Amino acid sequence: MDSMRKLGGIAGVIIGAVVVLAACEKPQPAMDFQRTDPNFGGLQGGKTIRVVGENLRLDIGYAVYFGQLRSPQVSIQNDKALLAVTPRQWTPGTVDVTIRADNGSVFVIHKGFEYINQRGQLLERPQEP
Repeated sequence: MDSMRKLGGIAGVIIGAVVVLAACEKPQPAMDFQRTDPNFGGLQGGKTIRVVGENLRLDIGYAVYFGQLRSPQVSIQNDKALLAVTPRQWTPGTVDVTIRADNGSVFVIHKGFEYINQRGQLLERPQEP
């Protein structure tokens, strides 16, 4: 009879531990990325933009690609945004922005950034009336 009580007590402790552990391991909400801000910049690159999302993990790293070109610098701003420096591009146009997380997750913002040719825009003379 004593051995049954001991066995029951041990089983109770094990079940209690499993319940406590299950309660502690809450599933994390899924990460997601929606847009860039601003969503355009010059061909020369070097502009810091925000890659806006939600539920970003702060304990892993990220790589951000503008088309096929990797951002030279990425940092985590908070759980809602990354900061990425745009790489130099040679032709104007819209590119996908791809975010690769160190945990293996990949996110794509289709047509997420537009490279524009800003050459000469600041130096051109205003048109005469």
